Amino acid sequence: MKRLRLHLSLVLTLLVLFPAVVLAQYSSSNYKTEETFFGIGGELDSQSANYKGQSSVGSLGVGTYSSANYQTYSGFLTPNEPFLELGIDTSTVDLGTLDTASTKTGVANFHVRAYIDSGYVVKTMSQPPTYTSGAASHTLTNMAALGTSTIGEEQFGINLVANTSPATFGANPSPQPDSTFAFGQAASGYSTTNQYKYNVSDNIACSGTSGSCGTSSGWGATNYTISYIANISIVTPGGNYTMVHDLVAVATF
Repeated sequence: MKRLRLHLSLVLTLLVLFPAVVLAQYSSSNYKTEETFFGIGGELDSQSANYKGQSSVGSLGVGTYSSANYQTYSGFLTPNEPFLELGIDTSTVDLGTLDTASTKTGVANFHVRAYIDSGYVVKTMSQPPTYTSGAASHTLTNMAALGTSTIGEEQFGINLVANTSPATFGANPSPQPDSTFAFGQAASGYSTTNQYKYNVSDNIACSGTSGSCGTSSGWGATNYTISYIANISIVTPGGNYTMVHDLVAVATF
């Protein structure tokens, strides 16, 4: 029985391409408002030598309002500039010793926090796990099309949802604190339970109007779980296979 070990390490790259932004600011030579405030009380910057804070007391209106020409968010204090944050919460995944009689699985976690009206996508940018020894090398066959795990067939694939086959593992994207505050989703091709895929530069997660995420907003914090599967065949070369898994978050517009 041919055996090999598979190790994956996750890293991140952040590419931010922000669209033109119109902020609610007014100024003259004598004053500047950081954000327009309508309410019964509040202060954008309350500070002394020992502290700094933002405060809002009550709100006259909350919600999202938009037309073909504008979009506004009403309520308590919000950032006055867009941002996009990608964080890796699992540094290493060890799928252990692979063999032709079973499928090996593993999971890794990352999160995206954003305040971008137009949305974002997360791309996977690395080649599948590869073994190199001197002049010899071999890369596990990626699942170019969506499919199920097949024991005895060389495969490498992922998705970003909860699964029950070939094992119970993974999790659906988790908006924080719930789906009324954040809108991250698994992208098309990586959102089907028990179905896996892997292509370099594919979108694997998204929020907003890009990457198959419909017309949702691009803001909020969402936790994601990558589910990995790996199978080998009787002709897969033995060795230590590794993958440095690069994830790239891109603001879209």
